[in-house]
Amino acid sequence: MNTALTTAEQGGLMRRISDLESGSARQWYWLEIAQNYPHDTASKKEKILGIALQIFGINACQAILQRLGLTGLALYQTASDTFWRLVQHKTNDAILIIGGVLALLIGFNRLPASQQLAAWCLAIGGAIWQIARIVRTPAAAPSSEALGAEDSLGLQGLLITAGVSPAVSTALIKGLIQAPQQFLAPLLVNLPELSPASQPSRAQQYYCSALPWLIIGTTSSAIIGALPAIWGGITALVLLLLLAYGMHRSAKPLALLAISWLTCGLLAQLTHWI
Repeated sequence: MNTALTTAEQGGLMRRISDLESGSARQWYWLEIAQNYPHDTASKKEKILGIALQIFGINACQAILQRLGLTGLALYQTASDTFWRLVQHKTNDAILIIGGVLALLIGFNRLPASQQLAAWCLAIGGAIWQIARIVRTPAAAPSSEALGAEDSLGLQGLLITAGVSPAVSTALIKGLIQAPQQFLAPLLVNLPELSPASQPSRAQQYYCSALPWLIIGTTSSAIIGALPAIWGGITALVLLLLLAYGMHRSAKPLALLAISWLTCGLLAQLTHWI
């Protein structure tokens, strides 16, 4: 099945991204590229992707849009990498701590109900803890990059305002329209404010930090409750190991995680018998 975007869908998404970037130089960046793409009635795929862009942000959706063939997304590569590193970091924390506590409870021969309650408490407590950490962190100062962007004459006007000669700015715009990937680097050299913020937004920090704890904790609790005693906790730990492997694709972090949980379980078992 071909999942690539049609030219009309690409044009529609470019205009949607331009609207999301309203007031910045990137608004004009997308409008310039979109000139080569038709604008038709929005398809179901375009509407779904447009909603995802509004909810999660462009940096969160960059990877999947790139796989679908949307042109011009290299601009967001650094921001996307930073976003997914944050998701991975917070997910690693949740996996390690929730798995460690479950291993301790299994080692102490605690009933599934106790394991379920612990998973729920860790889900809610971990999410609150992560949100509190962000609240205590001072917010970044508002960017002034958007000043005057709405009233400019487009991307070429911004380039000329930045001191680029009309001939060079015209060549850059023409090149961007024909080959966005090739002309992005010289465009950024002449117009640095075109780069998006490398750090996730405040809202993204909240849900990237809280959701891994909520999802992993509540899912583990549901698995423990659905299976017979002891097998529920063990199954939850195995699934957490598979999740960790899916993120890292490496045996070393998986082995360290398994050893740490096994150590917790054995020490709890030893303490229980002593």
